[in-house]
Order: sequence, then C-alpha cells, then structure tokens
Amino acid sequence: MYDYALVHAVYTIPLAIALTVVLGPLFTRRDVYKICFLQIIAVSYTIPWDSYLIRTKVWTYPADVILGPKLLDIPAEEVFFFVIQTYITTCLQILLSKSVVTAIYLRNEADPEDASGKSLIPWKRAGQVIFTLASVVPILLRGGNAEGTYMRLILAWAAPVLLMLWTFAYQLLILLPWTKTWLPIALPTLYLWIVDTLALQRGTWSIELGTKLGIHVWPHLEIEEAVFFLITNILVVWGSVAFDNAFAILDAFPQYFPVVPGTPSPLLLLKALFLPTSKYDSNRLRGLQNSLTVLARKSRSFYLASGVFSGRLRIDLILLYAFCRVADDLIDDAPSAEEADRWVKHFSNFLDAVYSPKSDSTRLQETLSPFPANAQTILMLLPSDKLPSEPLYSLLDGFRMDQKFFAKDASENPPIKTFADLERYATCVAATIGELCLNLVYQHDPDQGVNPETRQKCLAAGARMGRALQYVNIARDVQTDAEVGRCYIPHDWLAQSTTSSPNARKQETLRYRKEILDTAFRIYAVDRDAIEELPSYARSGIRVAVESYMEIGRVLRHRIQHGQPLDFAGSGKKGRASVPKSKRVWSSNYFGGMEKPKSAVIVGAGAGGIASAARLAKAGFRVTVLEKNDFTGGRCSLIHRDGHRFDQGPSLLLLPDLFREAFTDLDTTLEAEGVELVKCEPNYNVWFGDGECIELSTDVAAMKKTIEKWEGKDGFQRYLQWMQEAHVHYEASIVHVLRKNFTSFLHLARPSFLPYLLALHPFESIWRRASTYFRTERLRRAFTFGSMYMGMSPFEAPGTYSLLQYTELAEGIWYPLGGFHKVLDALVKVGERFGVQYRLSTSVSHVNVDRYSGRATGVTLTSGEMINADIVLVNADLVYAYNELLPPSSKAKSLSKKPASCSSISFYWSMDRIIPELQTHNVFLADEYQDSFDDIFKRQLIPKEPSFYVNVPSRVDPTAAPKDRDSVVVLVPCGHLLENEADRGLAPQNSQDWQSMVSKARNAVIETVRLRTGADLGSHIVSELINTPVSWKESFNLDKGAILGLSHSFFNVLSFRPRTKHDKIKNLYFVGASTHPGTGVPIVLAGSKITTGQILEDLGMVKPWPPGGHEKRVVSELDTMGRPPLPLGPLVVFFLLLLWAFILPYVVRYARLK
Repeated sequence: MYDYALVHAVYTIPLAIALTVVLGPLFTRRDVYKICFLQIIAVSYTIPWDSYLIRTKVWTYPADVILGPKLLDIPAEEVFFFVIQTYITTCLQILLSKSVVTAIYLRNEADPEDASGKSLIPWKRAGQVIFTLASVVPILLRGGNAEGTYMRLILAWAAPVLLMLWTFAYQLLILLPWTKTWLPIALPTLYLWIVDTLALQRGTWSIELGTKLGIHVWPHLEIEEAVFFLITNILVVWGSVAFDNAFAILDAFPQYFPVVPGTPSPLLLLKALFLPTSKYDSNRLRGLQNSLTVLARKSRSFYLASGVFSGRLRIDLILLYAFCRVADDLIDDAPSAEEADRWVKHFSNFLDAVYSPKSDSTRLQETLSPFPANAQTILMLLPSDKLPSEPLYSLLDGFRMDQKFFAKDASENPPIKTFADLERYATCVAATIGELCLNLVYQHDPDQGVNPETRQKCLAAGARMGRALQYVNIARDVQTDAEVGRCYIPHDWLAQSTTSSPNARKQETLRYRKEILDTAFRIYAVDRDAIEELPSYARSGIRVAVESYMEIGRVLRHRIQHGQPLDFAGSGKKGRASVPKSKRVWSSNYFGGMEKPKSAVIVGAGAGGIASAARLAKAGFRVTVLEKNDFTGGRCSLIHRDGHRFDQGPSLLLLPDLFREAFTDLDTTLEAEGVELVKCEPNYNVWFGDGECIELSTDVAAMKKTIEKWEGKDGFQRYLQWMQEAHVHYEASIVHVLRKNFTSFLHLARPSFLPYLLALHPFESIWRRASTYFRTERLRRAFTFGSMYMGMSPFEAPGTYSLLQYTELAEGIWYPLGGFHKVLDALVKVGERFGVQYRLSTSVSHVNVDRYSGRATGVTLTSGEMINADIVLVNADLVYAYNELLPPSSKAKSLSKKPASCSSISFYWSMDRIIPELQTHNVFLADEYQDSFDDIFKRQLIPKEPSFYVNVPSRVDPTAAPKDRDSVVVLVPCGHLLENEADRGLAPQNSQDWQSMVSKARNAVIETVRLRTGADLGSHIVSELINTPVSWKESFNLDKGAILGLSHSFFNVLSFRPRTKHDKIKNLYFVGASTHPGTGVPIVLAGSKITTGQILEDLGMVKPWPPGGHEKRVVSELDTMGRPPLPLGPLVVFFLLLLWAFILPYVVRYARLK
C-alpha cells in the first residue's frame, strides 16, 4: 500500500535533503526566489495537462498505491512530484553554476567586433523553427493513430514552453559550458528513469496500452516516460537558465536598470528578457570578461568566494578585485624599479581623474592611454561611485613599499625592518581591500537598515581581517617571494640569528612564519564574529572568502608544527601552499557555520579552566573565562617581590608527556610557545635527622650506588622490581584512568580496566608497597614522601600513586624557565588565538539555572551582570562551587563531609645571598615520620617535628632572583581548617592557632636546615611572604584551605570521585582537582581533555584532537616490532617432564617385575 508515497520517502526526499545540505552554505536570496518561482510555474502549468491525462485514462493509478487526497483527479503524491522534481533539478543546476558569472556569456549581436555574437543568430532561428514544429505537428496529428496519443500530448504540452525559453535564453543555452546546462539535465533524468522503471515494475502507475507506442528504452521503461522525464528536466533547467539570463541583464547594465531589488518582480524579469541584444553594452561585457580571466588566473581564493555572492555586488567585487590584481601585476612585472614606479604614477593619475570633482572624459582617456587594452577595459569599470578614494591611494602606497625591495640601499634600509613595518604594509595592501569590499556590501544592501555604529564596527573589523589574510599570504609565500627578491619577515627578526647552519636558519624561518600565522589567527579570533553582524545577504560570501584563506593558514600551521613539507594539495606554485576548493568551501561551513557558534562560560582561570577554554575554543565555541583574581593560573601563579620571583604553588613539573599532549592537541608545542623546560638533576636532596643525605636521580648508575649503600648488593635488584611495579601503575593509570571518564560504577567493570584493578594495588598503601621491596626505614621514607603531591599520608595513599615516584626517576623532574606559570600563560595565549576572552578581577555570584528545564544558562556576577552561555564549566573549587555557586542540595552537604587533602604553610623568602648548601629541590623528613603525618591528617595540626620541602628556583633559573641572591620557597604540610573547631566529628585537643603554628613552622624549618646542612637561613632573609590555610581559602576559595582538593583514598577516586558533569543540572560541567581524574597540574590537564571531550560528545560535536597515547616512531624496518623468541628453557623443562610422565609407568612396571 501507499507505494507512491514510498517512492518519495525512498528516492526523492532523501536526494532533496542531500542537495540542501550540500548547497546550504552557498544559498542566496536569489536562489530561493528562483526555486520558488519555478515551482509555482511548474505546478500551475502542469496540473491542467496532468488532470486531462488522468481523466482520459492515458495513465492511471491503482487505488491502493496512493494516500487518497486529490487535486482535479491528480493524487497528492503526483502534485508533490512536480514540486520536488523541480526543486532537485534546480538545486543541481544552481550548484553546478555557482562559479559562473552568467553576464560574461551575453553578446551584442549587432557589435561588429564580436564575431561570436553574430554566429548565434542562425542557431536562434533554427531552434525556434524546431520548437514551433514540435508545437504544431502534435495538433495536426491529433486524429491519427491512438497509440501515439501520450507522446503527442507530451510534445504539445512542452514544445511551446521550450520555444519561449529558447527565444529568451538561447545565448546562455549555447555559450554556457555543458556542465552548467546539459549535465544538470542528464543526471536527474537518468536517476528518475531508474526510479520510474522500478515504479512501473511495481505497478505504482501505468500507461494505458492503447495510448503508447510500445517502444522501450530498456526493459520496463516506456519511451513516453523516458521522454517525459527528459523534457521536464529540460524545462526546469532552461527555465533556471532563463531566470539567470534575466538577472544577468539586470546586473550587467545599470544604465537601463538603475535600481534592482533583491527579489525583482516577474514583470521586471520579463522586461530584462525583452531588452534587445543590440542594446547590450559590449565594452562593459568585455571588461567583465577580462576581469574574470584575471581573477581565475591570479586569485583563485577570491574567484571561489565570489560564487557565493550574487547580483551587482558580485560584479562590483569582481571589478574591484580585478583592478587590484591588474595594478599588482603591472607593477610587479615591471622590468625595473623605475618602470614599476612609473606604473604606480599611472595608477595614481587614473585615480585622480576618476575622483576628480569634475567629470572629464578626455582627461580620463589620457590617464588610461599608457595601460594595455585589456587593462583599460577593467579600469574603466572600477565602481568608484560606490568606493571611497583613500583606501585605493593607500593600496598604491603598499605597492611603493614593494618596490623598495629593489632599491640600491635595500640591504641597509629594508622596507620591512620591524613588525610595525609589516603591519603598515599589510594595512596598505590588504586592510584597504577588506574595507573596500565591505563598503560595496553596504552599498548594495537591499534592506539598507544597518545601524551606522554597526557599519563602522564591521568596516574596522573588515580592515583588520584583511590584514590577517595578508599575514597568511605572507607566511605561505615566503619561498616564492624570496625567488623574486622580497622578504616580508621583519629584518630585525632575522638579524637576531647567530647561526650559519642552513638547517638552523630554516628552523628559525619556520618559527617566524608560525609567528606571523599566529598573529593572523589572533586577529581572526577577535574579528570573525563581526561576520554575523553584516547584512544577511552577504554573510555566506564573506565567510567563504575569509575561511578559504584561513583554511590555508590552518593547514600551513599544522604542517609547520609537525615538520611536514609546505607544498601540499593544490595547483599552486612550488613553495606556495594551497587547499582544494571543496575543502575551503566546507571549512567555511565548519568554522564559520550557518548557525551561531556555541558559547561557553568558564568559572575560574586555574589550570583546568585555561586548558578547557583553549580546547573548547578550538572546537568552535565562543569562550569567556571569568577569574576573581587579577591573574591567571590560580595556585600556579607567580609572586614577585623586589626582583625575586616565587612559584606560589607547584614548583616542579612531572609527567611532561601530558603537558606536551595538551599543547599538541591545540596545534602547537611547548617550544613553539616559548616554554623551555630544563631538567633538574638530581631530582631531590633528601635530608634525614641523622645528618645523612640521599640524592634521588634519573641516573641509574648513581641510584645503584645509593641503593646498594643502604640496602646491600641485592637492594638494587629490589629497586628495579619496585620500579617495574611502579611502571605498571604509571602505564595503566595513563591509559585506563587519565584518558577515561568514570561516569558510573559500571565503568569500574570495563573489560579493559578490570584486569588492572588489582595490579594497581589500590587497597594497599604506598608505604606497604615500598616496604615489600625496601628493607631500611631510610629508603622506605625516601620513596614514599611523594604521596604529599596528592595531599595524603603515605600510610593511607593507595599504592597506585607510586607512579609519581616512577615518573620522577624514569622521566625526571623539570622546571619551566620563567616559572611554572610560564606553561599556563602559554596556554592562555593559545586560547586567546582561538578567540578565548579572559575577564580578570571578575567574581561570580552564582550559576543561573532555568527552573523549568533544569538547564544551566549562564552565570551572574557579583556586580549583577548576567552572562548567558550554552555551556557552563566550573573550575572553581568543587566543594565551594556546590555550596556557594549552585542551589542548595544534599550533594553540597555530602561533599563538605568528604575527606579533604592537607593544607600548607608556605614561606617565600628573599635571601640576601646565595645559599650553596641547598639545591633546587630539597626534602627534610621528620624523624617521627608516621607521627608527623598523623598530626596532619588525623589531628589537622602542624607536626611537632614537620617534614617539609624547600625549593630554590634560582638554582636552576637565575632570573628567579637578583644576582648573587637566592629565592627560597618552603612548603610545610599541615592540617586543613576545621569548621567550628571540629571536623567530621573529630574534636582536637588543641584549637588551630594559626599565628602560633606559623611561628612554630618557621622556627622548625630554620633550625632543621641549620642542623642538617649548616645553612643559616634566618639571618639572611630580607623579606618574607606567607601563605596559610586561611590565605589559601581566601585567595582561591579553597574549601577548608585544602590546597589539593578532596582526598584521593580509594573511595574518593574513579567512579567514587565527583563526576565531571552535574547529575541533575544540564549543561553544567566541572574540571579541576576535586573532580575526576584528580589533583596535580598534569592530572588536571588530562581531566580537561576528558571534560571537554564529554561536552563535545553530549552536543554531538567532533573532538578536534586525537584520543592521545604513545606514538610509535618507525624510521625503517629496524624499528618494526617483532614477537619475542619462545622461552627455550621452560619449553625444554616442559618437554622433559612430559617425557618423564610418559616413561614413568614403564619404569614402575619394570621395577615391580624386577
């Protein structure tokens, strides 16, 4: 049943949808007008004829194949066929004709200089004769053989319309490439022939036997049906071409049609079609043809983008850009600098004549006389009446700068000496073009309803965007520019080089090219949203024009970062990158989009917020980061005082691969962002109460010596076994924890994770696992104090976290020159290049939640300002966020009761001299090791004898302190703040007197360092800054002042840890130390990837970064991984045991017989 409706559901509607998706970013108002116009004509003209066929039983439909509703006996499905066939064929014709400017195929048949125009007249008459006969003959033969009835009716119905369309549009039908006329006829005709064959086979419709000729094109396809679909598609395509013909006349000849509405009336279209060809302006047509020839050869990007514009705007943009190309070519191709300068003067004289207050045709002709004939036809058509003159004169200033490359003193006085010179050059040659193009957009705006302020804003943004596109052009064409004697890389950049190595120079050049590209993308990120404020009719075209160039920049930047050659797909010159047209068009749809990009607001500019902002911005979000402090980085910020620099929080960099991955995912590298990591060797000096000091190092030989000194000869073997276990913890955690989300308890039973659950030793403490391998208390302490990175006691921290000691001893401890914040500052800049907006000193009052949908809609600031967003991502302390930023809930109360990590008393000391007894990283362990941790974690106090960490950043980075001085940071772990002198039911014997505890900690540190190293710190401290649990809480909204968030005990990790997405509030997500996967900067960076990935998955968006993991490097077949050889020893033993089992019964039997 309902077979006819199924034909549409299966064959026509999906095709129509596919064409709509493909054509979507290219649709213009005129395209929609044309489709609707043709559909109305098709339905109106076909219904009476089709009704007659059905009433006279020429064709019929069984009652059970149609839905039922009819119009003049025509089934609703049939009427829909008229609509959808017209839509499909017209869309295909529009798609294939987008690159064509139809006006260039118009001909003045009376022009003696145009031989092609005269040759069209015989073709016109021949076509008229043929279609007249096709109209008359069926009428004359109407009383003939009944078998030809259907064919005669088809010809009688179609031929008059074909005659009319041929008469109106024969020029385009003859001169347009066959791919624009016959291909859009052939493809849908063949498709509908196949559909019709299937329908005839199923009996969906049928032709009466007495009305058809009985001839088949192929089995089951009647000749009448084949001719019908062929003719109907010819009617649609020719109608579309006639429509284009009328528009071409309206657009090309403003002298006859001064004003053309955005959707001209049918009467105006007919008036254009009736304009005699003898009135066509041949000079204008030739100028337009020459302009397009120049663009097709010299500016493929603009030629591609122009196809998305329509009407006179498209023609004027072509004429403007052709003027620029002609000027560029004539000046560039001049045989000498003197000749080039003369061409600049010729163009200047031409502009003087064009913009003269008095119109003087004689003067204008004189200024044109030096130019080649083709160039004259282009210059004459410059739409100067719609353009300001200043940008055109500035363009000539840019050409003058170009000629300075060939001056005699160019080597001593280069035209692009500084980046300011490059900016001035780009402003002259490209910002001017952007401004001029947008002037034309506003001049041709059919609505003319733009606010003057919006117009000025968009013009300024267009000028800056033009400069950005020129930077892409410069970065692309370094090699081709060098071949003609030009270098747009600022001379003072190149002068900084001290190397003579060609490879080193090449790498420097790549770095400069990337810097120029980065500048382009910074401008692009700021100004791309201005496209959405342009008049709606021009947005798609501007978007394609911008994105087609920016896509070249994206591919260039990707290849620079990955060390790939800069010559890639396209037909450009060698050394000049290009991107296939289809990719450029679709990049405009992907990056610019036909819909407004998603927005995200991030609360907090800590490590998680910064990394997430950059990732979401790369994925296409408009991101705003709100930070209550006046600096970014949160606890990873810097403190400056009297020339001393201190890391406020982390001072050593672990798990470097996770940092590198974060930057690689964002299309850059640490090195490219100016971050230099230096390896700290040794890792630590660990001091004990008996005066002994152990150096922990990545140097295996040194570690062997150290281990054997304290553990005996077999100690090193046990050390390696411990490292092997820690390696398993490390690899399994990276793959199965730091790259996976645990959104439910079922994820604990993942087949990929379950086998590792016991191997990670989550139910044993780090101390217990270390005690399995090390016999001495000294080494057990040395290899367990690192649990403090997680804010936990080594007697409670799961054994899994030995992975931290592993990364220290296997990969080393690193330090970013300039301070730890250097890494996060680089991420901030990367994010800003993608368009992230940072608002510092901006406190958030609460997250806005829609009471009806339960969806987070944005945030409200303490100032009262509301910021709306599609996604809210909270990087603030999780417990604080649930209790202060979100509506009251039981979840907030339960989080407040969860065990928290420790806090710290941190001292930042400016020393008046170098302290040689201290290395970069120094650890002082308490004699009462376990008791000291119990004081912290069970009694929330500072231990009587604390273990503490001393960092001297100036030891590895001299810029951290003035010359001959040291900067010293001391971190003393202590209990977190108690609420009302109690914490989860604990009633400590002593209250938390922080003033007393700070003094106690200070004295303990100074005295312990003096006794164990001999260094007298106290007498050399010239200034001191202190952070306590109270200041940590006040500065960073840390619940209880716990510096590492919630605890990492087994029931606070994986599926037990607070999730990255709110359970009830939609579109609300979390990132940071207290959510999965946990605390520590590298762990939080991994969490940022998990959370942003979850956001994109929830929205059905593609993640623009790889899943991550180890990349296997293969240089040759030597690097191919093979299987290990079979273990011969066990095999031999197994074989002997098997043999013995076989022989044993015989031996026993023999023994008994014996």
